[in-house]
Amino acid sequence: MLKAVFFLFFFFSFLSNFSHSKEYIVTKIIDGDTIQLENGEIVRYIGVDAPELRTKEGLSEFYAKQAAQCNKRLVFLKKVRLEYDVERVDPNGRTLAYVYVKNLFVNAELIRLGCARAIVKPPNLKYKDLFLSLQEKAMKEERGLWQEKKPDTESYYIGNKRTYVFHRPNCRYAEKISEKNRIVFRSRFDAIKIGYSPCRQCRP
Repeated sequence: MLKAVFFLFFFFSFLSNFSHSKEYIVTKIIDGDTIQLENGEIVRYIGVDAPELRTKEGLSEFYAKQAAQCNKRLVFLKKVRLEYDVERVDPNGRTLAYVYVKNLFVNAELIRLGCARAIVKPPNLKYKDLFLSLQEKAMKEERGLWQEKKPDTESYYIGNKRTYVFHRPNCRYAEKISEKNRIVFRSRFDAIKIGYSPCRQCRP
């Protein structure tokens, strides 16, 4: 069933977006979810969050190097096509895109292999359901980054329905969430499986 859903998403996307799409060669792998094209353009994959190669403490997150290698294997020195969503540029000036190598949907493949988490970031939600379905299967099969058994260190976590980020209860950003945008999770797993991202400040 999941394969059928994946095929339909790709097929209709291909028909509507790529009949005259330009191709670019990937010349640099920045990390597991970011690449540089031959024209110097930096592309951040939409809906995908790979482990950080270098955190603010100067360390690599679990499976970060493997995720970057997986990304390299999929796209390095290959021709890619870009598909866009509502927002085309992120706050750091990077192009936001869904990336394809021939018939391979790279964003989805990284999630399927467990090389990246699926993240929900409105308003770029075109493939949200597909990505979450692929992630659920990867989590169940403990692929890639899901091999890490990260225990809950809080009795609950607070999510923001507007930003799709979840926090520790004592995080200063959690305290600013309005009541209508607040959601409580009993575990990290419950938050991540529906596309919420851990806060980069309190690191739940």
